[in-house]
Amino acid sequence: MERDEFLKTLGISLALVCAGTCFESCGKKGDGDPDPATGNGNQVSVDISALASVGSQTTSNGVLFFRVAPGNAAASFIATQALCTHANGQLNWVQSSNKIQCSSHGATFGSDGTVSSQPIGGGTALALKVYALNLAGTQLTATKS
Repeated sequence: MERDEFLKTLGISLALVCAGTCFESCGKKGDGDPDPATGNGNQVSVDISALASVGSQTTSNGVLFFRVAPGNAAASFIATQALCTHANGQLNWVQSSNKIQCSSHGATFGSDGTVSSQPIGGGTALALKVYALNLAGTQLTATKS
């Protein structure tokens, strides 16, 4: 094989690989695409059986759901983003202190998303996103905005 012929073949092969990669990425699900479980990319649902008692919590698709009161009304639950605004640490509801706490650096937040204490060791946490909730039967749905 001549050098020119080799370079042409290499160039065509490289072009085909690049084109294939571009076409493949065009078909991938993006962040704004609908969630197949809910039909809407801005909504995340959980069954309230996962939140049976006051203080219980669960995380689904980037949303932290937790129960703050007895009863089966939307007002008995709160939903916030699941990751800390400081360094993306996992957030947990601490019923005994009525706070959301970051498992990585200890920042705490009120149930309304406001910062109660900054991360241990420095850095800054910003307020959490708190999502509107709707309860239909046993399905609790948070609407991300």
